[in-house]
Amino acid sequence: MLDVHIDDFFRDVAVTLLTGLQQFPAPRTLFVEDVCGPDEMDEFGLHSPRHLAALGAIQWLRDEEYVRFGIVDRQESVDDFVLSSKAFTRLLRQPDESDEPLFRRLHSAVQESDSELIRRLLREEFLEA
Repeated sequence: MLDVHIDDFFRDVAVTLLTGLQQFPAPRTLFVEDVCGPDEMDEFGLHSPRHLAALGAIQWLRDEEYVRFGIVDRQESVDDFVLSSKAFTRLLRQPDESDEPLFRRLHSAVQESDSELIRRLLREEFLEA
């Protein structure tokens, strides 16, 4: 079960970074559902653990200074979301001239649901850099 949670974390981080790159440098509202998919609140109006984990990944990116944003709106979105220059330059990085930039490799891995590749790319470029 722990592996699934970690895979979800890396996927959420990748989707968040790629979403930020789409409109860089313009700030935007980022909806948590755009990162992890639709959420159904329980009978008490609480979000699912999956939704809260995705929100946690977004907040972790801010704590690590990869993104900036204003307020968290009812655990549903973050306002004025934008990549930091630290994240932007890492996403554009090409290991060598024949390789595609990280954002293209990461986008392909997300589209193919290749959790191993997503994990490896993010570890190499964001955690171990």
